[in-house]
Amino acid sequence: MEELTPLTRQHKSLAELTYHSLRDKIVSGEMQPGEWLRQEQLAQQLEVSYTPIRQALDWLVADGLAERVPNKGVRISEINVNEIAEVYCLRLLLDPIVARSAAENRSTDQIERLQLIVEQTEEISSLNDMPARRSLNREFHKTISESAGHGTLERLYEIVWNRFPDWMFYEGLYKAPDSITKRLSREIEEHKRIFDSITTRNAKLAEKLSRDHIKAFMKDDLIEVFNMPGKVLDEMEKQMGL
Repeated sequence: MEELTPLTRQHKSLAELTYHSLRDKIVSGEMQPGEWLRQEQLAQQLEVSYTPIRQALDWLVADGLAERVPNKGVRISEINVNEIAEVYCLRLLLDPIVARSAAENRSTDQIERLQLIVEQTEEISSLNDMPARRSLNREFHKTISESAGHGTLERLYEIVWNRFPDWMFYEGLYKAPDSITKRLSREIEEHKRIFDSITTRNAKLAEKLSRDHIKAFMKDDLIEVFNMPGKVLDEMEKQMGL
C-alpha cells in the first residue's frame, strides 16, 4: 500500500478527512483495484484511531469504491467486463438526464466554473500531463452534475462514476500513444459543445450531445483501448432498453 500523509483537521471530522484522503487516492489511481484497506495500517499512516477509519471504510463501500469480503476485510473494488458494460450503460442513461437538468438549472457561477475547466483542458495535450487532464475531466462532469440541482441524482451519478474510475481511461492511453492527440482533441471538442448547450439553456441539445459523447467516446475507448468485445456492450444496452 502507498504511504499516506498524516491528517490535519480542517473544519471536518476525522472520519470525513480519512474518507476524502482514501477516496482521492483511489479515484486518482494511486491505490489500485484489489488492494486491501487494513485498519491497523491505515490508522498508523494517517495517525488516527480505528473509529474514523471504520466510518470512512463504510462510506467507501457505500460509494462502490470498496467492497467487504467476508472474514477477510475491505478492499478496493475490482471490476469485471460485465460490470464495466453495466457502468457504461448507466452512464449512457444518467449523463443525458444530468446534462438536460444542468441546462435548465445551472447558475452563472457554475457556467463560469465550466468555462474555466474547458479553457484549462484545452492547454493539455501531452501524455505526461494525463493526471491533470484526468482531474479536469472529472471536474467537468462533476460540475455538470452539481449544476443539475438534484441532490439524489448527483449522489447516484457519483456512485456510478466511481464504479469505473476515470483514471482507467487515461491510463489506457499509454497503450496507444500514437492516437492520443486525436482522442484528446475529440474529447475537448465534445466537452465544448456540451458546455455551449448548457450555457444557452438548450436542454434538448445538451441531452443529445451528452448521450452521443458517452456512446461514441466512452464506448469507442472501451473497445479500442481496453479490447472489450463490442457485442458485450451492445448486449448490455439491449438488456437495459437503451
